[in-house]
Amino acid sequence: MKKILSIFIVLSIGLQAFASEFSVYGGGGLSTLMYNVKEGDKSHGFGVFFGLGYTYFFAPSWGLGSGLEMAFYNANYGFKKYSQQPYMSNDYEGNEIEFHSTVNGYKEKQSVMLLQIPLMLQYQRGDNHQFYAAAGTKIGFPLTGTNKISADSVKNSGYREFEDYEYTTQKFMGFGKFEREKSEKKLPLQTAVLLSTEAGMKWKLNEAFRLYTGVYFDYGLNSVTKRHISDRVVEHKNQEQIAFNSLIDEATPLAVGLKLKLSFNAGAGAEAEAHRKAAEEEAARLAEAAAAEEARRKAAEEEAARLAEAAAAEEARRKAAEEEAVRLAAKREAARLAAIEEGKASSLQAKIDSIQKQVLNDFHITQTKPNERQIPALDAIITLLQNYSELRFYLNGHTCDQGDKEVNRKVGYERAKAVRDYIIAKGIDEKRILGIGSKLYYEPLVPNTSEENRRKNRRVEFVIEKWLPIEGN
Repeated sequence: MKKILSIFIVLSIGLQAFASEFSVYGGGGLSTLMYNVKEGDKSHGFGVFFGLGYTYFFAPSWGLGSGLEMAFYNANYGFKKYSQQPYMSNDYEGNEIEFHSTVNGYKEKQSVMLLQIPLMLQYQRGDNHQFYAAAGTKIGFPLTGTNKISADSVKNSGYREFEDYEYTTQKFMGFGKFEREKSEKKLPLQTAVLLSTEAGMKWKLNEAFRLYTGVYFDYGLNSVTKRHISDRVVEHKNQEQIAFNSLIDEATPLAVGLKLKLSFNAGAGAEAEAHRKAAEEEAARLAEAAAAEEARRKAAEEEAARLAEAAAAEEARRKAAEEEAVRLAAKREAARLAAIEEGKASSLQAKIDSIQKQVLNDFHITQTKPNERQIPALDAIITLLQNYSELRFYLNGHTCDQGDKEVNRKVGYERAKAVRDYIIAKGIDEKRILGIGSKLYYEPLVPNTSEENRRKNRRVEFVIEKWLPIEGN
């Protein structure tokens, strides 16, 4: 009871001492934008973040944190050479003209600043120096976003179909070679949602302050940039005017790097820490007494186990003798049963032979169902099958050599089917019948040289395949 009370005191003081933390933090590393493009050269950028945080610990090892932070993301994209798909435009006179453009050394540098609100679940373990890990989500509200576009050179031309002439040097029309072109635009941004994790060590500086050192990983679940509809890098505005458009359709934030956080234990003081230590010392004293009592109990258990082991060894020797006697008796019984089974098998094989020697024949040339004269012979076979329910068999129908082949095939099958239906109606399990078939006139009992012989060949045979238990029985 004292031990339980002491543990409760420690937990209560711990909850009071570590109820909440205020913190200031910052970090940096790879802080980039992932592009949804298949071509071109992409390079990731580096960035930093900083913020203020608050964590409420609802248990000694668990806390829920939030805050406010500024994060910066940078990335680059470009082409060494880009040939734009021609499109129809208008010149300074308003005439329709086909605009062509080739861009060399095209680059885009995109920068985004987000105001992020994290919601993180934190776990920590240890005493003065603790391992910690946190996971959760961040909502990123866009503050600013810029896209700096540049090109080493842009070469434009215009083709008039009705003149069959291409304009290549008329700069007043926007045609010719333009060097070191630049453009800067605001990025259309939208709210981003990120998954966030971090882990590291929490160092105790004194009774009030803690220093977190760790690594973080933020992964965007959606694009922070809005979709655009233009797929043209160079827009022809005539009269020496050209405009750049971005090729980036979507950009998703991604960040990974190192993080430092200095926290202040808002609910803790020296007095609370002293109470906590006193409770820990009392808990340690009680635990030591409990350990001594546990050692005495284990010594008694070990002596009892030793005596039980000796008794178990004696019991094992007795059981071994009994098992040997049982084994010898079982061996003798198995030999006796084997001899009985051998006799049964010989008897069963004789019955199988007797069934297979039974021939249900004397069918008329077109007859398929057994007649009254054939029924007694069929019933005798059924009686044998009922006495030996483990027998499984095929039914084969045979014909003589008279008549069409296809007709004989059908007549042989119908004879076997009629016998199958009859013996099932008499109580033979359908599962015992492995199959029915028509052998036509390919397996005659006697040569088909007379009507008497042909009547013998027109028959149904039972072919015993094996004797095994029927599935499901």
